[in-house]
Amino acid sequence: MTRTTQALVVGFLGAVLLRLALGDGYLRYVTDWMKWPLVVTGVVLLGLTAWMLLRPEPEEEGEDDHGHGHKVPAMTWLAIIPGVIVFVASPPSLGAYLAERRADDPVAAAPDAEILPLPASDGPVDVEVAEFMWRAGVEDGSTIKGRDIRLTGFVSTDEKGNWYVTRIAIACCAADASASRVRVEDYDDAPERDSWVAVTGRWVEGTAPGGKSETAIEAISVEPREAPANTYQ
Repeated sequence: MTRTTQALVVGFLGAVLLRLALGDGYLRYVTDWMKWPLVVTGVVLLGLTAWMLLRPEPEEEGEDDHGHGHKVPAMTWLAIIPGVIVFVASPPSLGAYLAERRADDPVAAAPDAEILPLPASDGPVDVEVAEFMWRAGVEDGSTIKGRDIRLTGFVSTDEKGNWYVTRIAIACCAADASASRVRVEDYDDAPERDSWVAVTGRWVEGTAPGGKSETAIEAISVEPREAPANTYQ
């Protein structure tokens, strides 16, 4: 691989980063605060490409004792594989496959700060899946007991035929992903796995993370939803 080809590989990687960061594609791999670092990195790589292509090169530069120009290792081609995968395969966001395989992972503890009562409302209150689980495990679920709650997430299942409204959280990137899920009861017609739904219902008293039974919601209604641009919490 010549220096010119190496420069084009660097430029290709910069273009991939910009394409991901200037759209929503990067949200499949990293958290939203990574947008501008990715943009800056892409611009720097494109600038480096221009410098590599345009800078003057002395005739003797890159030649060995036999007059042959030095070559960049062919393994540099491996650097374009991730970019090709993104353009061709466009891997989806993490979903049911990961959540079902991490079902037995420890559930994140409730935050140290006091969990305040839910706001007064004549209709259902929107609550994040992880927050619902925290509330179920604090003060015997007093903050959600008897309240109409709406949970939004994707559908995952287990080997017993149960289904769950599920969300995945990432701190930095997809490699540190963790899953939170709430079992849906009294609604046997499970939606399609990995589809997004809004489940309205009430907490099943006595269910909580780490208890004898998984956190559960007794469904009143289940409505389909479009997947959000950022599927992670």
